[in-house]
Amino acid sequence: MAADLSRQPPSQQGKKAECAESLFDYLFAAMIDALRTGGDQGPRNDELLAETVRAIGFDVGYRLAESTAQGRVLPADALEVNVMKFICKEFWIEIFKKQIDKLQTNNQGVFVLRDAKFRWLAPFTADDEATRRAAATVLNFPCGLIKGALENLGITSTVQAEVAPAVPSCSFTIKIKRSGGAGGGAGGGSAAAVPASSTTASSSRS
Repeated sequence: MAADLSRQPPSQQGKKAECAESLFDYLFAAMIDALRTGGDQGPRNDELLAETVRAIGFDVGYRLAESTAQGRVLPADALEVNVMKFICKEFWIEIFKKQIDKLQTNNQGVFVLRDAKFRWLAPFTADDEATRRAAATVLNFPCGLIKGALENLGITSTVQAEVAPAVPSCSFTIKIKRSGGAGGGAGGGSAAAVPASSTTASSSRS
């Protein structure tokens, strides 16, 4: 009888097939480089490169949120906060195997997610303008991931990233676009800590 090569060994049954992080990091860096050179269309300028990377991230984030949130019911009460907790925990763990380190909000539709050791920024150790521009290009992808995931979960938003002085720390500022123009402003009100399960949150101003 022929062996069924499609079957997983007992020790691996029920586990997701995952590629090594180092392989993904290499493919991610190669994708950024390929998009920058542009192939037959020639090199992309910084603005077009950012738009392209964000668009790819959006598509990946939208699809990943659909699979990660499958079968999960987010309470309608304080939906925005519950969605952000989901992004900080389940969604981030699915991608980076860790939670967001800090989640803050000003209670007016603005949320700040801080990652103290963002893996994709680990190679950027030099403190110069060229390195920070390259790091900013990389951060366009997770900006797209977050925006796509939120869109799938019914929240329209803008997402901006900032590289912290102590690389690889970075933050993502999410401004929710509410119907009727309510909320979404960065000013006014003090930032409040939002405990995302076991995620650490401080009450310092965002």
